[in-house]
Amino acid sequence: MRCSYGSHPRKINLPASHGSFVKTQPMMNEDDYKPENVASFGVCSSSLNPSSETIYLVAEGGGQVQGKPCLPQLCQPWMMTKEKTRVEGKPALTTSSCHLCMYKGSIKFETSGQE
Repeated sequence: MRCSYGSHPRKINLPASHGSFVKTQPMMNEDDYKPENVASFGVCSSSLNPSSETIYLVAEGGGQVQGKPCLPQLCQPWMMTKEKTRVEGKPALTTSSCHLCMYKGSIKFETSGQE
């Protein structure tokens, strides 16, 4: 996944499987948006991020990136889910699923994670 305001891509986490799999990888649903599911995207460049802390990270291409720490604030289920495919009774996530962080960062999947 990538956030439009984040400096680094991240994989979504699923601490406990819902019991549905595709190519041995667990499927996720629209309710998998909690802090344990969506980790930091590194440095946040949103002007809405209220943090006064500055962090320093190695940039994707080398060098250094600095700024406010990303702590995604997701307050509602994922959007653009697959209604016809249910995982524990909830619509499934797909590569088209997206989210909007409270700091207005657009979070999207870059791959299916099934590689």
